Amino acid sequence: MSATLSLPDRGDLRFSDLLAARLLRSGVRRKGRRRKIALRIAAARQFEQFGYDQVGAADIATAAGLSRAGFYVYFRDKAHIAVSVLRPFVAVVFPMGGAPSNTAATANLEQLYGLINDNRRLVQCLEPLRAEAPRFVQEVDARILCWHGHLLRDAGLDARLAGLLSAMSIGLAWRPAAKQDWGAGRVTELLSPLLSENGDCARRRRCPPANREKGQADVSWRGRFSAHS
Repeated sequence: MSATLSLPDRGDLRFSDLLAARLLRSGVRRKGRRRKIALRIAAARQFEQFGYDQVGAADIATAAGLSRAGFYVYFRDKAHIAVSVLRPFVAVVFPMGGAPSNTAATANLEQLYGLINDNRRLVQCLEPLRAEAPRFVQEVDARILCWHGHLLRDAGLDARLAGLLSAMSIGLAWRPAAKQDWGAGRVTELLSPLLSENGDCARRRRCPPANREKGQADVSWRGRFSAHS
C-alpha cells in the first residue's frame, strides 16, 4: 500500500477512519487481500481505542471477523501489524517534504498537536515497539527529527533544537487529556514570536539559522522510510 494518504479538511482526524477509507476504496477482489485489509483496519481501531499493551492478536482477529489462526496467515505477530498501521500514520503526520516554509510555522505545530491529540494511543504504540521493532522506530525517530528540523530552519531558527522540540511534540501523547490543550498551547505560545520574527528574516534575507557558527554544516536528518505494507 502506498503511504500517500492526505489529510481530510476537518479538525478531528481519527487515523483509523482515514486508513479504512483509503483501503476500502481500492476495491480489492482477492479474498486474501480483503482479509489482510480487514485486519489492518481492525488493528488500527483496536490500538486507537485500547492501546498497544491491551490488545492481542486474538482481539484484532475477532474484530476483523477472522480466527486467531487466520491472523497468523497474514502477519507474524502484533508488532508486525502495528508497524503496517503506524507506517502510513507517521507518513501522514510527518510528510517527508518537511514543514511548509511560510509564516504559519506555529499553525503547522498546532495541526501536528491536534493530530497527536486525536490519535494519542497510536502515538503511544511507538514506545513498546522500541523493543519489538527497533529498526522501524529508529526510522520514525529520524523522520520526526527531520520534520522538526525543517520547521526550525525554515523559520530561521537553530535546527539543533529539533531534538528538544520533537520530544516536546511527541510527549504530548502521554499528557493527561485535561492538560493536553494547555501543553500544546504553551509550546506554540513560547515559539510563536520567534517563529514569526525569524521566519520573516529568513525569507527577506535568506539568513542562516540563528546561533550557527561560521563554517558549521547544515544540520540534516534523513530517515529512510519505506511506504510499502
